[in-house]
Amino acid sequence: MHTQISEDEMFIIDQQKVIVKDFECSGYILDIGGGGEGIIGVLKGEQVVAIDMRRGELEEAPEGPLKIVMDARDLQFLASAFETVTAFFTVMYIMRAERKKVFEEIYRVLKPGGTFLMWDVVIPPKGDNMKEWFVVPAVIAVKGKEIETGYGVRWEGKEQDMGYYVGLAEEVGFEVMEKEEQGQVFFMRLRK
Repeated sequence: MHTQISEDEMFIIDQQKVIVKDFECSGYILDIGGGGEGIIGVLKGEQVVAIDMRRGELEEAPEGPLKIVMDARDLQFLASAFETVTAFFTVMYIMRAERKKVFEEIYRVLKPGGTFLMWDVVIPPKGDNMKEWFVVPAVIAVKGKEIETGYGVRWEGKEQDMGYYVGLAEEVGFEVMEKEEQGQVFFMRLRK
């Protein structure tokens, strides 16, 4: 269940087109924040273990993945359990002070040589802007279909860009294999 927010409180950027390309991987894929539209689950189906802190988000997600209510700051999996971890427009919802812990947990559950794929959006500093919410309308192209959706967060303290995450990833021990920006959306492929 989503909170109703007045448009007067929203800073809405231009609609972003996100093309999610299929990717090679073996074994199960841990999808951090895999509820809602469940984009990685749409792409990879039963190969996905989708976690989300909110049961309702998982209940909304399409069928296919195994869905587990879990906090990404404390992943209940053994070390080196997954070859691939994904986060699709998820990290933007995590408080800045907790993002390093989430990246450390992802690093811990990845096998050596495993990859972390992350899609997210550039959120500029709020500055003097009076709007409370930063909102990203998006069209997601995945597996031959387009899913129209939107993502929004309380703006204060949520600023982020790809450079911030490159620094955080390298601090945790990841190697940056690929990074690209399209509009305000960025994608990173990191390797343990």
